[in-house]
Amino acid sequence: MVERLEIEVKKQLLNFVNALIALAPSRNYVTQLLHLVKVNGSIDYRILEEAYPDIVKNENIRDSFAKAFGISFKEKVHLEPGKFGEHLFDFIDKVFQLFEDSEFRSKIGSLLKDEYPEGIPNLAREWLEVRLKGLSSVPNYGKVAIRVLKEIVRAGRVEIEKLEKGLGMSRGELIEATNLLKLYGLLKEDFYGFVPIESIKKYPQLLEGVE
Repeated sequence: MVERLEIEVKKQLLNFVNALIALAPSRNYVTQLLHLVKVNGSIDYRILEEAYPDIVKNENIRDSFAKAFGISFKEKVHLEPGKFGEHLFDFIDKVFQLFEDSEFRSKIGSLLKDEYPEGIPNLAREWLEVRLKGLSSVPNYGKVAIRVLKEIVRAGRVEIEKLEKGLGMSRGELIEATNLLKLYGLLKEDFYGFVPIESIKKYPQLLEGVE
């Protein structure tokens, strides 16, 4: 009886963990789109149309997504305040925090070691890795953007004028590269210059391994 209960608990726990992992932007096309739109505030319609043609170019799917998730597909695509897309984004952020917790991954991983022999994945780290690899493969400016990001991480915070001098790049190249970095949610800009997102500071080895 006890053994049967343990098997059932593990089964339910596995369902729970699998369900949360399936929501991660690194593994889910839908939440990936929502996450990128939200972290950017808004994205140009044409950029999103090129990145997610299966969703954006199909009028029926696009309209369904707009109504279901609260996405405004205008010249600038954004999540409507208080709608399900925003709530889902907030929930995924909580999932990231949970799966970043080493104790959670260790304890739950010990119970699910047969299903996850390599351990429970760190979904926040995984999402960063997916974005960096995706960025690197973007034609024309992908590798330039990676080079720029490495310089910004090295400096901690840097103005575009210093990037021009330090990297020997033109202003136009840097604008293209930094726009791409912001689109992928890897870079922030404030009054004092460009700064990398916090997860890059947490997992610098991921950036170091990308060319």
